[in-house]
Amino acid sequence: MARVTGRQALAAAAAGAVIALAAHHGQAAGAASGAPLSCQHLEALWTSAGGSAGTALMAAEIATAESGGRQDATDPDSNGTVDRGLWQINSVHGALSTYNPAGNARAAVLLSSDGTDWSPWVTYATGAYQGRC
Repeated sequence: MARVTGRQALAAAAAGAVIALAAHHGQAAGAASGAPLSCQHLEALWTSAGGSAGTALMAAEIATAESGGRQDATDPDSNGTVDRGLWQINSVHGALSTYNPAGNARAAVLLSSDGTDWSPWVTYATGAYQGRC
């Protein structure tokens, strides 16, 4: 087992504080680095945006299928609109279509009626979300 020095412990604590601060300000851990969010992080983001815990797994699976868990995911559609963010919120929804993880999650909560109506998401209609988490 490796021995942790005082300096390493301080660095680890500082890194944890930065992650906690980023999460508090609407960025999920890993988002700042551009790394895809895990299902666990997506579920936590969903519930922090007002989504129910009972629909969090499905929401995480949808986000993983839609964006690969990447907050910067973009999909230009043939009709001139753009899908943005983790849950690929379409630009027809105005300010709800955002790359901000917390805002995108909140939009998904609203547009899916808290996870009870995923019919607007193609990955739901095709079943491509199943088994992602």
